[in-house]
Amino acid sequence: MEKTNNILYVLANQNFQDEEYFETKKIFTNAGYKTTVSSTSIGTAYGKLGGSTDMEILFSEVDALDYDAIVFIGGVGCISLWDDWRTQGLAKLFLDNGKVVAGIGSGVVIMANSGILENIEATCLEADEGHIRHGYAIVVSDDVVVSGNIITAKGPEVAKNFAKTILDNL
Repeated sequence: MEKTNNILYVLANQNFQDEEYFETKKIFTNAGYKTTVSSTSIGTAYGKLGGSTDMEILFSEVDALDYDAIVFIGGVGCISLWDDWRTQGLAKLFLDNGKVVAGIGSGVVIMANSGILENIEATCLEADEGHIRHGYAIVVSDDVVVSGNIITAKGPEVAKNFAKTILDNL
């Protein structure tokens, strides 16, 4: 598959985790990747710490072949996306197309709810462990876990390591 140097983010339009998004975006951009933000609507998304970013593409408009990876960002607002069939479908679509599927913080719950973490080692925020186990993931305590094309991370404090791990796997 041809490399695109594009990374897709999935964000809630309210209360996304600022550090998980902005820290990783800075690292991806510095490495020469273009990032695109997808969500349930076009417009401005607001982080729980006051940051904002443009949501550029609807979930329904995403073509996995246009990207090398998808990154699910957490934050309190992410809870509204946990059971969204579109976000779960994107996780499966990207994995089925051999792309990197990554989640940090509460974004990992979307991956678990999509079924892609079944019998896979994954990590998450301690508060989300029950949700991840419900998706039949094997929860480990590492900060960042790589299982094939699936990358999971605990939360904002490991955002830089998470981004570097994604780059290493691209």
